[in-house]
Amino acid sequence: MQFLNSLVVFFGLLGGIQAHPVEEREIVVAHLTFHGGPASYELSVPTDGTVIPTNNDISVSIIDTPNYDAIHLCTFNTPGPKTLVGSVTPEGLKQITVGPPQPVLSVSCRAK
Repeated sequence: MQFLNSLVVFFGLLGGIQAHPVEEREIVVAHLTFHGGPASYELSVPTDGTVIPTNNDISVSIIDTPNYDAIHLCTFNTPGPKTLVGSVTPEGLKQITVGPPQPVLSVSCRAK
């Protein structure tokens, strides 16, 4: 009987250990600001590959990406073909120029 109790405890502990992920990673969030003419909006995008709809139809010409390398690590879905060009302002702000300007339908970003 003692052996059976020990076996139950062992498998209970083993199950508890396996229930926890081997690696826990903190999800970083990319903070983006989309500009189109005088209008703009902000969007926070987790860097886990989740596709985040923008729910906005302004024609975007510039995207501010102050805390993230979005030109290389994010995908911007638009209704038409586009060219994305990364740059840094004299003040050090990372930006992406969208050409031709158009709505950004959704964004997904991956970890560094």
